[in-house]
Amino acid sequence: MMETNTKVILIVSIVVVLIIAGAAYLLYKPAPSQAVKIVVAARKGTYSEGLKLAAKEYEAKTGIKVEVVEFDYAGLHEKLAQEVVQATGAYDVVMMDDPWLPEFASSGLLVPLDSLLAQRGGVDPDFIGSAVNVCRYKGKLYAIPYVGNVQLFVYNKQLFAKYGLPEPKTWDDVLHAAEVIHDKEGIAGYVFRAAKGNPIVTNLLPIFWGSGVEVVDNEGNVDLDTPRAVQVFNFILELKRYAPEGTENFNSPEVKAALANKATAMSIVWPGWVPNLDTKVWKVIVPPGSKPMIGAWLLGIPKSSRHQKEALDFILFVTSREMQKKLALEAGVPPTRKSVYQDPDVVAKYPWYPVQLSALENSKMRPRLPQWKRIEDTLANYWHQAFTGQMSPEAALKGAAQEVRAILKGG
Repeated sequence: MMETNTKVILIVSIVVVLIIAGAAYLLYKPAPSQAVKIVVAARKGTYSEGLKLAAKEYEAKTGIKVEVVEFDYAGLHEKLAQEVVQATGAYDVVMMDDPWLPEFASSGLLVPLDSLLAQRGGVDPDFIGSAVNVCRYKGKLYAIPYVGNVQLFVYNKQLFAKYGLPEPKTWDDVLHAAEVIHDKEGIAGYVFRAAKGNPIVTNLLPIFWGSGVEVVDNEGNVDLDTPRAVQVFNFILELKRYAPEGTENFNSPEVKAALANKATAMSIVWPGWVPNLDTKVWKVIVPPGSKPMIGAWLLGIPKSSRHQKEALDFILFVTSREMQKKLALEAGVPPTRKSVYQDPDVVAKYPWYPVQLSALENSKMRPRLPQWKRIEDTLANYWHQAFTGQMSPEAALKGAAQEVRAILKGG
């Protein structure tokens, strides 16, 4: 009888141990990959649509869900600036305009990627060099290039042929052609995207560059209040005479409309605008006068992310050759890989891509300064006042130069 009781007690003990062990396993077993969710903060529009397309394929492949949270341009910058201070861990991947990278790298928002990528063979040499360069700050890599944005230039080749005008190679060529077409055809010769803020700065800066004027040079010198800079702004005001009424308030939609309606003869454009243009009318070229401005969009990982490994996997998936080709063909996202620009399928759909590749390979970065956003806001304020006649070019450039110097000194 005692032996039977002992066996019963032993069996009961084993069962209890197994139940406890099972409960412990259920409580503490690693979460399956399906439970991981990556959250991406992105610029609303074509680029976020591309990320959503990639997210569906990534989830199907890995079981990891990706949520894309969309913001407008200013809202995205504000959200990232808040994350620097609050470190909420709300985002695992963040999209950035390339001139923002020095700000967010220097503020400690971003995970340096060099060592992580070294374990995977380093940066793929298929990426266009200029697109990788804007991902670096003080020699360290903080992002991977997602969107191969670079300024292009379009002109109405039918009107240029009609009046025997040469393809514009300089900004003086642009001014001459704008005057001829405006006077002969009664339409705008050139359209500015000159709304106050980022638009007017990115639209006017290449004209300054074309004349050798820098906002801040490599030695930190401010070049805005020189006689040459004043001469450039007077040139801009001369070109404005042949622009459509209201161009000082034009942003992307208004410029796109002017091109679609053939209400202008020339404009700086971004790659995402070109697919909607009639190639029988418009010719795409590298912008005249200087190296074109790169405006790549980048993907980085906040230090506050709790899923950094998965975040890097997703970024590399999005920027893989296969996905870059798919996003170019299906979503219109400009790639950052040379091989995609040379892919026969892609070139067949976007015949100007060889020009775009040339523009990217020879592009120019905006100053790599953590203070660039504040500098850009300062330039936008003064340049817009000069553009609209509220200030003289001399006074506006002098005021901008003084404020930029104060910003660089920590003011």
